[in-house]
Amino acid sequence: MIYLARATIRDIAVKAGVSITTVSLVLNGKELRIASATKKKIIRIANELNYRPNQLAVGLITKKTNTIGLIVPDISNTFFGELAKGAEKEASSCAYNIILCNTNDNPDKDVEYLNILLDRGVDAVIMVPSANSADSMAKKCLTLMEQCQKPLVLVDRIKMGEKHTSISVDHEQGGYIATKYLIENGHTRIGCITGPLGMLNSRLRFLGYKKALKDSDIRFQAKYVEEGNYHVEDGERLAEGLFENKVTAIFAFNDLMAYGVYKAAAKLGCRMPEDISVVGFDDLFYSSIMEVPLTTIHQPSYEIGEAAVRRIAELVKDENTKKEAIIFKPKLIVRNSVQNINR
Repeated sequence: MIYLARATIRDIAVKAGVSITTVSLVLNGKELRIASATKKKIIRIANELNYRPNQLAVGLITKKTNTIGLIVPDISNTFFGELAKGAEKEASSCAYNIILCNTNDNPDKDVEYLNILLDRGVDAVIMVPSANSADSMAKKCLTLMEQCQKPLVLVDRIKMGEKHTSISVDHEQGGYIATKYLIENGHTRIGCITGPLGMLNSRLRFLGYKKALKDSDIRFQAKYVEEGNYHVEDGERLAEGLFENKVTAIFAFNDLMAYGVYKAAAKLGCRMPEDISVVGFDDLFYSSIMEVPLTTIHQPSYEIGEAAVRRIAELVKDENTKKEAIIFKPKLIVRNSVQNINR
C-alpha cells in the first residue's frame, strides 16, 4: 500500500492496535516494559508506512533541530561553493542538516536570513558576512545571535575587533607571499586591488602587501592601491586606473577581481604576462584553465567548510567551549600569469 500523506504516530498506533503512547515509547527507545513481539510489530509498521518524525515537533521538546544555517555572500563564486560542499559533507557525518542562504553581498540580506534561520529553530549559524556590510549591520547580526543564545562561527570575512569563533586562512601571510613572489620576479611597481578595507581579511592581506614591499626596500605608493569589493567588475574598472600609473604587476585580493584585470588588459590590448603580471587570491577552479592560467594564493575552502561545521558541533554540544580563531596556512600556486622581468 502506498501512503501519499505523511504517516504519523497515530497511523502506526491504529494499524498496530496499540496506544499512541506505546508507539512513542518504542520509537524513542524507551520501551523497556513492552513485549518484544509488540516492539517488532511497531517497528515493522513504521517502516512500511515510511514513518519519519516531525523534526519541528521534536525540536520543541528537545530544543534541538539538528540543523545549521550557512550564510554565504555569493554562491556563484566557487570559493563559497566549495566551502558549502565541505560544510555539507561534514554536517552529514555529524547528523546535521544544512540550510544554505545566499545574500548576493547584500548586508540587509545578512540580517533577513539570520532572522529566518532563527525563526526556523536552527541550532547554530555559520556566516560569511557580505563584503559591503556596515558596522551597524554586523552588530545587528551579532546581537541577534547573542539574544537567542545560539552558537555562531564567522568564516573568512571577519570585521576588525570581533571576538567570536572564527575560521580563515592566514591572510597576512598570503598577502606577503603573493607580493614577495612578484618582487622576486623583478617587479617594483606593483598595483594592489584590495577588498573592502573594513573587513579583516582585506586589512590583513594589505598588511602583508606592505610588509613585503618594506622587507625589499621598495617604497609604498598610495597611487598603486585601489579598494575593490571582490567582484569581477571592480577588478576591471580599477585595473584600468592602475595601468595608467604604469604598474608592471597587480596583486588582486581575490581571483574574481584578477579576472577583471584580465578583462581590462584585453580591452586595452595588453598582453599577459608580457605587459602586465597578475597574482590572485583564492585558487578558484577556473584559475587553472584560463588561457593564461592564474598564479594565485590557495585557500583550502572545502577544508574550511568542514572545520566550521566541526566547530559548530562542539559549540552546540558544550556552550562553554572556548571561542578561538582557527587559522589555515596559505599556499602560493605558481602558474603562467607572472613575467620574470629580471631576465
